[in-house]
Amino acid sequence: MIARLGVLWCLVGLGACASSGAGGGASRTAGPVTRWSGSFRSATMATNATLAPATPNRGTGSITVTQLGTTPSQMRVDLSINTGAGASQNGWAIFNGGCGSPGPMVAGQNQFAPISVSSSGDAHLRTEIVFTLDPKSSYHANIYWTPRANDMNDVMMCANLQPEG
Repeated sequence: MIARLGVLWCLVGLGACASSGAGGGASRTAGPVTRWSGSFRSATMATNATLAPATPNRGTGSITVTQLGTTPSQMRVDLSINTGAGASQNGWAIFNGGCGSPGPMVAGQNQFAPISVSSSGDAHLRTEIVFTLDPKSSYHANIYWTPRANDMNDVMMCANLQPEG
């Protein structure tokens, strides 16, 4: 009798674990994904090794992409960066895949207008762009040294976008 009660308690415990998603297979969000966010991390600057070793950029920043619930799917992008030194403009774009991957842009290059940077290196951007993000896929945003997002060697910073519920 005591052995049967022990087995019963084990089965009840396993059932509770399975229903709570404790097996590691639970999704990262509880409901539909309407927002993605990320923090920019510095990319290594490509420099000629005979002149100097590659050095990291000290830029920082964050990005939030929020689905506005319209058709076609319009997204609001809020982006803030500090490049550490003033530049007139920096390019940016959102891509398929994680940081460093050569995935395609989620919208046309002309949709990503350059960011105007202050003399202190601060820049803020709020814009709305038509594109969709699949919660089952991965995405990243790049900030470029140049005003256009066109060369992986010009990436200043990158942020992996994480889905939120």
